[in-house]
Amino acid sequence: MVVDAGVQLAVRVFERPSAGAPDLLLHHGLASSQRVWDQMLPRLRRRARVVTYDARGHGLSRKPDRGYGFDHIVADALAVVRATRSRRPIIVGHSWGAMVALELAARHPGAIGGAVLVDGGLHRMRDEMTWLEAKRSLAPPHLDGMPLEEFRGLMRTFTADSVDLTPELEAQMLAVMRVRPDGTIAPRLARSNHFRILRAIWEQEPDELWARVQGPVLAIVAHGVDAERDEHSRRAVRRVRDLTRGRAVRIAWMRGIHDLPLQHPDALAERIERFARSAVG
Repeated sequence: MVVDAGVQLAVRVFERPSAGAPDLLLHHGLASSQRVWDQMLPRLRRRARVVTYDARGHGLSRKPDRGYGFDHIVADALAVVRATRSRRPIIVGHSWGAMVALELAARHPGAIGGAVLVDGGLHRMRDEMTWLEAKRSLAPPHLDGMPLEEFRGLMRTFTADSVDLTPELEAQMLAVMRVRPDGTIAPRLARSNHFRILRAIWEQEPDELWARVQGPVLAIVAHGVDAERDEHSRRAVRRVRDLTRGRAVRIAWMRGIHDLPLQHPDALAERIERFARSAVG
């Protein structure tokens, strides 16, 4: 557990396999948990020291009712780096976590060795919807009080039938819920805190951050599932390439759903490994 400004964060440290192995810091997405990386860990741990943690409000970490803007979330990430004695880690973020990684790459480049953004950090949400539209369309489902078995039945719909629902994947999905003694569930991320994070996402100005990024950064973009989303991504990628021309920023595409760590854990881990090796020389 890491304590920073009174907020305890649940952290896992998987020590380095060799003296020269790079450090990785993995940051999950909104309403997820550090367990989202579990299927990638066996491969990543063979070549890197890996740190994962539950962001504030999520998983087994403390759940204050404030501090969900990027300033606090980035400060939490830096606190984990210090507490785990990580050596300029490559930060890998998925979705909201990719936005956190972008903030670190732009504002604290000396603290990290590079960043991998997994399907996040490219779009400016305000270009696509108003705050009221975002609040309505991206609100979390009402799951509090649902029987556990009913939730199990819904799990396949969360990944659009693109991933086999193995016992390992089920455990990853259940990590975002607390199971009560009566067999009903409660989301570990409070609805109010979900909206606090969503507001910060909606207000983020990724273009301003990309304009400051020097790299090394790898952005991995999911595609091939939704044509409209793919077009949004292509436009965002063109903009980011213009903003970072001549810098150590690469963008790669991966066919799949948004939850690439669940659908393609080995392929994603392999790309992260290659990037980490090149980033640390």
